[in-house]
Amino acid sequence: MRLTMHKRNETASFNIVHLFLDTLVIFIGYCVTSLIYHGPINSFVFREHLWVFVIFSVIFAMSMLLTRMYNVTTFYYMDRIIKRTLASVVISGMSLATVIFMAKIDQTSRLFFMLFILISCILVLCNRIAIRLCKAKRIGNGYIHVLFIGDSRTLERYLYFIDKTSIRLKVVKSMDYNDPSLETPEAFSRMLMDISVNEVQFDVSLEKGSKSANMQALLETCENMGITARIILDGFDLPISKRYLSSVGTYPVITYHSVSLDKPQLFVKSVIDVAGAIFGVLILSPIFIITAIAIKLDSPGPVFFKQKRVGINGNVFNIYKFRSMYIDAEARKQELMAQNKIKGGLMFKIDNDPRITKIGKYIRKTSIDELPQLFNVLKREMSMVGTRPPTVDEARKYNPEHWRRISILPGITGMWQVNGRSQILDFEDVVTLDKKYIDEWSLPLDIKLMFQTIKVVFTTQGAC
Repeated sequence: MRLTMHKRNETASFNIVHLFLDTLVIFIGYCVTSLIYHGPINSFVFREHLWVFVIFSVIFAMSMLLTRMYNVTTFYYMDRIIKRTLASVVISGMSLATVIFMAKIDQTSRLFFMLFILISCILVLCNRIAIRLCKAKRIGNGYIHVLFIGDSRTLERYLYFIDKTSIRLKVVKSMDYNDPSLETPEAFSRMLMDISVNEVQFDVSLEKGSKSANMQALLETCENMGITARIILDGFDLPISKRYLSSVGTYPVITYHSVSLDKPQLFVKSVIDVAGAIFGVLILSPIFIITAIAIKLDSPGPVFFKQKRVGINGNVFNIYKFRSMYIDAEARKQELMAQNKIKGGLMFKIDNDPRITKIGKYIRKTSIDELPQLFNVLKREMSMVGTRPPTVDEARKYNPEHWRRISILPGITGMWQVNGRSQILDFEDVVTLDKKYIDEWSLPLDIKLMFQTIKVVFTTQGAC
């Protein structure tokens, strides 16, 4: 069966009744304000400030629309109702004040304006709270009569969520897929005519597989009878991943993701990365030159150290650093492995590493050796903030649960760097910090970590 989108169904979740009621109570607020301010209403006084009502109600409706308060599937918790309604009132009031100021409308009384905003706010809040209470107590008509086919536990959980929305739904009958009425289209259609329902809702478990062998025939029966059919997808429960439903062409797609897929925030993060790297290279160029000269004078070998590291989802790239070790450092690593302080050997840290040069000790302590990674950021192999990129040898030793720490772009700094760096001796603690960053990522968190990094660098806290 092919699924197609129909233009007439694009606003199926839009609650026009709530929009009408909001507009109505705002209009009542305007009438009450006019009555209080002008006394008994006459036609001229009533029309004098009518544009105030029009502008306010339009902006209020747009604000409520953007916060999904006119979507029947939105969860209507009481605190959410109050916060979003008040926010929309504030936005509408400020917008109206801006119009009055920019247009230099002197005849609009400030007292009338403030009184209208206050009365409208009270009436809209009372209206919204009353709607929620009526829904909670199942007061009023307009309920959709539904036949539910599926697991009883799914139905219980489904109705729990329905009660938190403004969907008015009443299950008049429920059954599982073993019911005899579902064996043939004829038996199914007779049953539908007997119980008289508006919709049939099918519970389809992705984890256990559909229990209906003739789902196509049941859906076609609903189609032939003009009865709406909905398929409730009971997806896999994963402890970390979030999920969302989208569509590609005629195919519905359920996406499970344990990393942020917030496109606007990720775009801003990329802009900050590139701009920060360019600014960093320009402003720190004197330090680059001085460090390069010091390295060349201290020991033979190149200025920069290049090493294979594992980036996002296993992609290998060359990381750049100022060379802080002698040129035979990698060859001597194996003979020093017994002194490794990191449990499990998945990272390498030792005290008083003999491979480090004199200038290397200083640039490591001050984190100057990390500055060339700004070029990795410009090449989009790294980010300013992320997780520490492992070496190829380290990544080969990873267990599957360790792999998630490289599911994002690695960073110059991150939670590991600002929480002790070399003082953290258990690799699992590093993984825990990286997973915490991935799970809680946001732009404010990145900004916070960058400021913490500056503090750590200047105090040399946890440095090698």
